[in-house]
Amino acid sequence: MWKISLQILLTLSTLSFTIAQLENQTTKPFFTPQNTLFGDSIEGTSVDELGNIFATNFLNETFAIGQIFPEQKTFFLSNNDSSSFNGIRFLKLTKDEKITIKSIFLAADKKRSEVTKVTLFQNNNIEQTTFCKDDSFIEPNDLAISYNSGRIYISGQNFTNTTQKGDGGLWLCEPDGQAKQLLSLGRTNGIELSPDEKVLYLSEAFNRDFIPISNKIWKFSVDVNNGQISNQELFIDFAQLDSSQFADIDGMRCDVEGNLWVTRNGDGKVLKFSADKKLLLELNTEQIIKTANLEFGGKNGSTLFIVGKCKDDNSKGCVDVFENSKPGRAFSVLTRT
Repeated sequence: MWKISLQILLTLSTLSFTIAQLENQTTKPFFTPQNTLFGDSIEGTSVDELGNIFATNFLNETFAIGQIFPEQKTFFLSNNDSSSFNGIRFLKLTKDEKITIKSIFLAADKKRSEVTKVTLFQNNNIEQTTFCKDDSFIEPNDLAISYNSGRIYISGQNFTNTTQKGDGGLWLCEPDGQAKQLLSLGRTNGIELSPDEKVLYLSEAFNRDFIPISNKIWKFSVDVNNGQISNQELFIDFAQLDSSQFADIDGMRCDVEGNLWVTRNGDGKVLKFSADKKLLLELNTEQIIKTANLEFGGKNGSTLFIVGKCKDDNSKGCVDVFENSKPGRAFSVLTRT
């Protein structure tokens, strides 16, 4: 009897520990409605090699990119005010390039239907060009970059009353700017590569009467030699996970351990999944009602910056933070010598 009771006690202790590990945590405010200079369409959170964090919709302008950390200020203004920037990714510079160049970043311009390349020179000159463009693009949304090959994977979505296959997809841009569509899908948004760049994650959503009815994350194998994808596999179906298919998947980022962090636009949450599909952590955003995007940055590259519409003022963009134990994939690669 004592042995049975002990076994039950040990089982309950283990169960309690597992549940405790999955308890909700809450992010901390970084920019509030009172001090933010970003508009409600804040998006495209990105990091450079110094751990600086950037996002779009600065001063409520779709063509403006602002710096979030270490200080809030204008970073870049497009030479075309019809631009509407979304996803942003910084490129890794060689030692020789750093002699004349401060930084190079790519930005998805959904209104001009292209991926824009911006080079900031040490002499303060700026060069803005089209990196890649294709007739098949559907409002380019977010970007995932292969730092080893220079290839760019692009998501996109045409938000209609009722989603049809072909309202989104997956595109590939080669380092020389040549683009091609790899897949035709429903609305695609969040996109990320694993730290070893052998796995691509991509979200897909469908809606009916403007209401999301399906939100899934797909997992693909990536051929590192030619960039092609294969072995499409369901990673997460939110209808099966927690019946939250009504909340769109938005930004996705990996940390150096290969965990996938996902924002739920419409649910005010950020979820952390292991590479083997286990839900490890659920974050409730303190002051963001629609979590749009996220990125790891800061001094050690382990501070998670989360952006989205402010709960208390939907006309403004707020930023929350969460301290992780490990840095993000992008920061780790950009700072690697």
